[in-house]
This record gives sequence, C-alpha cells and structure tokens, in this order.
Amino acid sequence: MDSNAPRFLAVCLNPTFQRTISLPNLDKGEVNRARLARLDASGKGINVSRVLQQLGAPVRHLTHLGPGKDEFLRLCSKDGLQISWIDSVSPIRTCITLLDESEDTTTEVIEPTEPVDEGTVAAVVDAYNRELENTDWVILSGSKAPGYPPNLFAEFCRSARDAGKPVVADYRGEELLASLMFEPALVKINLVEFAATFLPNLEVSEADDSSALQAVKEKLAELSVRGSDFVLTRGARAILCARNGLIETVDPPDIVPVNTIGSGDSVAAGMAFALSNGERLREAVIEGARCGALNAVLLKPGSLE
Repeated sequence: MDSNAPRFLAVCLNPTFQRTISLPNLDKGEVNRARLARLDASGKGINVSRVLQQLGAPVRHLTHLGPGKDEFLRLCSKDGLQISWIDSVSPIRTCITLLDESEDTTTEVIEPTEPVDEGTVAAVVDAYNRELENTDWVILSGSKAPGYPPNLFAEFCRSARDAGKPVVADYRGEELLASLMFEPALVKINLVEFAATFLPNLEVSEADDSSALQAVKEKLAELSVRGSDFVLTRGARAILCARNGLIETVDPPDIVPVNTIGSGDSVAAGMAFALSNGERLREAVIEGARCGALNAVLLKPGSLE
C-alpha cells in the first residue's frame, strides 16, 4: 500500500452482521432450502471500508460494538479491516439477504437496532475527533442506531470542514438537510431518497422514476451550485451527477446481478477513491459505477473480490 496515498475514515453507527442466503427459487409461504449461505461483517461503513481496502487505500472504520463484537472483529480481521470501535450495550443486529437465483432478485430483511447509551455517544464523538487528525477524507454513511443525536453527522461535517477534510455524505433526510451548510464535497444518494429528502411532495418509485426525472434534475441543478457535488444512483438506470448546476449522466455497466447489497456503498467508495486521487467528477462516477457492478456480481456484500 502506498504510504503517501490519501487516508480515509469511514463512519457508520449501525454495525451489522449480514447473513446472505442463496435459494434456487424463493417460494413465499413454503419451506425453502438454501443452496449457499454465508455470514459477513457488514453495514454501510464496513462495506465502504472493505472496497476502499481492496482498491489499495488506507482506511479505518469508526463504529460502536456491543454483544457479538468478538465475532464481528474476527470477520473484520479476516478481511484485513482496521476498526476503531467504542464499547456499547447495543447488540450488533443481523440483517438477512435472500437471493432468488431463478429471477436474479435480492430481498433484504432488516433487523431493528437497540439504542446506544449516552456514554457510547460521547466516546464516539471523542474518537471521531481523534481519528479526524489522522485522515484525509471522511465518508459518513447510513442510518444511526437509536440514542445518537439526530444531527450528529451534520456536526461531524462541521468538524471535518473546520479541519479542512472533504466529506462524502451518504445518508438522507433531515440530517442531510442540516449537513449541507457545511458543504460536504460529495452527496451520494439514490434518486428515491433524494426525492424524499428534497421534494417530499413528489411521488416516485424505484421501479419507474421517469415521471419525476425532470423535477429531480431541476432541484439537483439548484442544489449543486451551493458548494457540494451530487451523485444520484438509480439502480440499473443512468446515474445523475451534478456540479455547479451542470448535470451529466453515466450509464452503469450492464450486468446480471447476483447480490446487489453493498453496491451503493461500493459506488461511494469507488468515487471517493477516484476523487482523492485527483479525478474529475464524471471519471469518479464511472469508477464508482464499475465498483458497484463488480460488487453486484459477487455473493459477498461490499466487496470487489
């Protein structure tokens, strides 16, 4: 690994065991026998970290870990991941991916997360500020466990801005709205999440977003002149990227997916890696799309190999 390579800090405050089960076909209401099954350390921040590590970037992942941490850390060590973790009473959740091989579909079952306590929150904030001193780029991803302040990631964006460290923001809703004043370098979000955050009265579905596309592009152009670049993923459809009011599109590679879990995180990691090495936004999106496609054709979530 290049000792001069940009260093990354990936933050996700909802650690996850990912149980992936591959079925010849998924029969609802019937007993289903798996063809393959695997367990991985996951969650958006782990997926981002694993892809960055596989791209050759030095990266540390910050999270909390409760009951189940020994197995979680064992799986992370197996993947060569560097984890900065805070002890917590909140057990690590397990989410289940059901892959239907007959239809090439992915079904995700998300387990609820138990709250963290105030001591964990304070320790995570302290750890973030320490880690920030030894990183060049920050990636903030996903939902937080209950118990964290609602605008914690916005405060993390403030701290990173004050320290001169660019941020990739991969989350949605009120917290993203609160973060924009601190000008993250890049906001990565899917189109449905973008509409829910910035155009809440607009009806849009992941299956067909064509009717919402013009309104989304207008809002995207407006937002991208305020200091942050935006990238909107749309599944297998063209990715939208916007800088300074100019919108471009990038077609993702044409693939037959195996497991799409972690593909969005792989896109974020690939883009961040490319941007940190001086690539322009469009080229970074092309690299992100490549990483997302590589992940989608593998069984393991958040992985290029």
